[in-house]
Amino acid sequence: MLERFEVLRNAPLDHSPAILEVGSGPHAVSTIPLAYFAGSGGRIVAAERSRWGNFRSIVADSGMGDRIRPVTCDARRLPLRDRSVDLAVCVHGIRSLRGEENIVAVVREMLRVSTRVLVAESLPIARTGAQRAHLAMYDLREKVFSATSGVPDDLRYASLDRLASLVETAGGVVESTKTLEVDLPHFLAHFPRALAEAVPPGDLRESLLHRWDEADEMRRRTGTDHPPVGMVVASRP
Repeated sequence: MLERFEVLRNAPLDHSPAILEVGSGPHAVSTIPLAYFAGSGGRIVAAERSRWGNFRSIVADSGMGDRIRPVTCDARRLPLRDRSVDLAVCVHGIRSLRGEENIVAVVREMLRVSTRVLVAESLPIARTGAQRAHLAMYDLREKVFSATSGVPDDLRYASLDRLASLVETAGGVVESTKTLEVDLPHFLAHFPRALAEAVPPGDLRESLLHRWDEADEMRRRTGTDHPPVGMVVASRP
């Protein structure tokens, strides 16, 4: 949540009292910072497909529950009218959309319900050993989970140019792009070796296990830090 505060502190949230958040997740880690920055008169529509987890109890504990309305839906078909919010936001949710076709469909819906969108996602950039350790482990997730479950758990990080291109493909006019160094530890990438061991026997399994061991050694040696975050702000034509 500290990282989300840092990202959103650098986002153009001024004059956006009505905000749609796509992919709020089970812990409200972006929802609460959004509600904080929106102010007492703001309202956040938090859209999530199924992973609510402890969302409601965390929101209640934050003291900002009156600003937040959770909505269960598929973000490719948002239950909102055209231009019904001031800003549509997706923070670290692009990587969970399981393919560029879904990314474009979701951003297109965000542009339909709002005149402005903000997309923020980690970038495949490593400036320190700790960031390299994060990327080394994170880059295994898509292949490991695809090999064991048939679907990727998280897509590999896209470049800032690619993120902007996807937003344009969805119909957005890119106003600005920014790279933000958040300078915080980040443990999302790590997953148990047992998950890689569950990959069917063969060359792919051996390669993934070897890469997991190397990435874990890097993690133990340097720790893992958050890579830079890319931010794309776009408007509806």
